Amino acid sequence: MSERQEEQHSERGQMSEEERNDAAPAPTPDAEPESAPEPEPAPDPAPESKSAPGPKSAAPAPGPVGRVRRFFRGKPGVAVVGAVVGALLAGGTMAWRAGELPFVPRDLCWGSLSPDTVDRLFSDGEIRTRELSLRSTGEEDGYSTECRLQRWEDDELKWQISARVRQLEQFNGRGAREWTREFLSPAMVPLGDGIPGMVSGTRAWVALPQSCTGGGRDDPPTVVSLSSGSLDAYESDPGEARTYRKVLADAVVELTNGVLASRECQGSYPKPGKLAPLPERRDADTPGADELCGLKGTRLPARMKGEGDFGKSMRVTTDITGPAHSCEYGRNFDLDATRFTTIEDPRLAGFVEPLAYSSPVRFRGDGFGGVFGDMSVYVATCQTGHVAFLVQQEDLVGKHAPMIELLPAYVAAEAKRIGCGKVRVTGPERAS
Repeated sequence: MSERQEEQHSERGQMSEEERNDAAPAPTPDAEPESAPEPEPAPDPAPESKSAPGPKSAAPAPGPVGRVRRFFRGKPGVAVVGAVVGALLAGGTMAWRAGELPFVPRDLCWGSLSPDTVDRLFSDGEIRTRELSLRSTGEEDGYSTECRLQRWEDDELKWQISARVRQLEQFNGRGAREWTREFLSPAMVPLGDGIPGMVSGTRAWVALPQSCTGGGRDDPPTVVSLSSGSLDAYESDPGEARTYRKVLADAVVELTNGVLASRECQGSYPKPGKLAPLPERRDADTPGADELCGLKGTRLPARMKGEGDFGKSMRVTTDITGPAHSCEYGRNFDLDATRFTTIEDPRLAGFVEPLAYSSPVRFRGDGFGGVFGDMSVYVATCQTGHVAFLVQQEDLVGKHAPMIELLPAYVAAEAKRIGCGKVRVTGPERAS
């Protein structure tokens, strides 16, 4: 990662002043790293066919909450090791082994991420973790816990990665909008190899098997995710995006397998293989770009192309076989994008399904849908179960409302393309 990108990550990942004051100083040779309880980390600003059998028993008892840990790279210096060994011998305890410091955890984030994986995630520096127990919850209606991996230099936070285990909440419009925006963006591609998850250069997630998490058939999944910096941190550098995307893919699967083991669930996911090509940004006004998201039978509105200095680009998920795929139009995707998403995984579609029938403004037809401010959701039934179609607008200004105007055409064309057959959409109308 370049210094410029590290600075960007630093700006977005800085802890509050209170958290920085709470962070323990670097350990001295005659004292073990601090592990006093820390305040609960804040939520993310904001990373199938093969599933593991169900859990054998309940999750293990929770460990310390808010623990601060440190992980040092390289071999310990002779003076440090000598002082540690001397202190241990003086205390009558021999816990040290050659090449290791005592009390330094070898695997981070609930014992799931190995030192080799952490080395790939970070450049050199002092690595600290702040984690909540896997049985902790920070939300009233859903399960959520977090582990922060942080790189520090000269007692200054330089970069942070957030690992979360979270049950996606139904009936939470804001939560659904933010999660789908981050983890179902066109920059995401499927992990493949039967792994129910996706990855980009800055985000990654895997859904835990229902047999491990329990719940009903229609309950949304519990996902393990990794988040690193802004959504489009590597947009100008495809090489770095490909490299770090592979690192995140391996890390999120390793983390997921560790969570499965901690919950005493059987089975594990394989290491991801070759990933799909990076989705490319293309000019929206290029010849042949008249169709919405490349869908036959649709027409892209002229305003979504822009013109001159205000010309817009489009980005489309290149591999469409996976939990979801999407396309978007805009000048700055992070700020003004119009995003179209199809969620083919039935459990993931169930996450947004309540939004389709609980809005006062409804779509009807061969399925059902609703409008929530700058997002519309429509659900139809296909051979594999429910499929959800979303249209989101980042910057809703002016007289046009694409999440209302363009939803019927997008749903009809997408449903036909993915094999759902003819799906008719009518409305919108205000519910009586």
